Amino acid sequence: MTESTVDLAERLAEHAVRQSYPNLNPATIEAALEVLFDTLACALGGLHSPGVPQARTALSTWGTGNATIWGTSDTAPAPFAAVANGGALHALDYDDTDDAVPLHAASVVLPALVADLEENRPDCGGQEFLTALVVGLDGAMRVGRAGGPKGSRGWNYSVVSGGIGAALAIARLRRWDVAQAVSLLGHQLAQTSGSLQSIIDGTLAKRFQPAVVAKDVLFGAALAGAGVDGPRNVFDGRAGFINLYQDGQFNRDILLEDAEHAGYLTDLSLKPYPACRFTHAPIDLTLRIRESGITPEAVEHITFDTSGQAFNMVGRTFDPATANIVDAQFCIGYTASVALHRGAVLIGDFADEALRDPVVGGFAAERITVRPTEDVDFLAMAPVTATVRLKDGTEQTFVGKTVSGSPEHRLTVDQLKAKAADCFQHGGAAVTVEELWDTVQVLAQDAPVSRLLELLARPSKGPAPR
Repeated sequence: MTESTVDLAERLAEHAVRQSYPNLNPATIEAALEVLFDTLACALGGLHSPGVPQARTALSTWGTGNATIWGTSDTAPAPFAAVANGGALHALDYDDTDDAVPLHAASVVLPALVADLEENRPDCGGQEFLTALVVGLDGAMRVGRAGGPKGSRGWNYSVVSGGIGAALAIARLRRWDVAQAVSLLGHQLAQTSGSLQSIIDGTLAKRFQPAVVAKDVLFGAALAGAGVDGPRNVFDGRAGFINLYQDGQFNRDILLEDAEHAGYLTDLSLKPYPACRFTHAPIDLTLRIRESGITPEAVEHITFDTSGQAFNMVGRTFDPATANIVDAQFCIGYTASVALHRGAVLIGDFADEALRDPVVGGFAAERITVRPTEDVDFLAMAPVTATVRLKDGTEQTFVGKTVSGSPEHRLTVDQLKAKAADCFQHGGAAVTVEELWDTVQVLAQDAPVSRLLELLARPSKGPAPR
């Protein structure tokens, strides 16, 4: 059965493939440079995280190729390099977030784009690469915002929307026409998936979901590039994206408004803590509690009142005897206890021995309660209220109305570099913070991307000592 060939995909693809670097706003370019630096730092930091080395070993059976596995001297065919790199960059749960959805945009777009560049445009200049990156990140954010999150149904929007963004980025990088871009979007629709169950069950599969979607996009690009057509009615078809994933509800204005400038990138948040974004407002609040002079020893109990979605995602009870790294990354109780006891939340706080700390873990299990409130929008990350009951019988209330790392409270360059330093130390990166920062920045002057790839191909010194 043939449906109408006029589909939203055509307009979205047209904006993507016709985008040019001079058309991008300076603020958008600055945001792209920051998210690129931040994401690559996260990837080099996650190189030895649980599950990531095992994945590299498993993928090696498919042979070598032209795409770099970051932080190693190894190469692989582009789809499998994208899996290895995507798994590493998402492993620490330290990568970017669009708080309005929420979703991780770069976790799918960047590993797919870089792998495709190495196989198809190794001589690419920095401005062309940044243009494609902006197109992809902006596209993922537009789709996520236009549809609104469907987390209550169990969809993982990082992968559902991220795959569309990656397809747009690759179409732009390859200089495809609208028809080819739509075909790739159709292939991506044909294989889109993404369940939140991996988070609910606390499994390592969670860190590979965006990576596997990046691989799927590259397979789709190979098919579309060979003339194998994908579905045309990507958004508006009877079984298209809007009906299948959005229950027929989709804001077309958000998808297309000002799409010619791909300006959503300035709304992307970069994380200050290596944990689920829904833990960030409670962590901010707990650090304020600590700064007020309240010590863990003085606390009888802390109750966090959060949105319904925050409770669903990170309201789980922490058990220091059985919790794994994913349980900790998705737990307000644990991350807040770490903040109160240690004054910061860093990558090392999610090592197995740190999770077994009976003082921090016991406090999280016994003295912290998380509860949802209808006074806060169901999907909101803030405000969050902390009611602190002290052992002297008094009670204090703290309210957090914002989230650090958001566009309203962007991380400074110094904070981004400090975060990268923590990542590099954890991952044993053979790259310095200043080297990566400077190499990313000169892409805006059209320096060849090969310089960046040379840094990413430096083998890691090995995991940080435990």
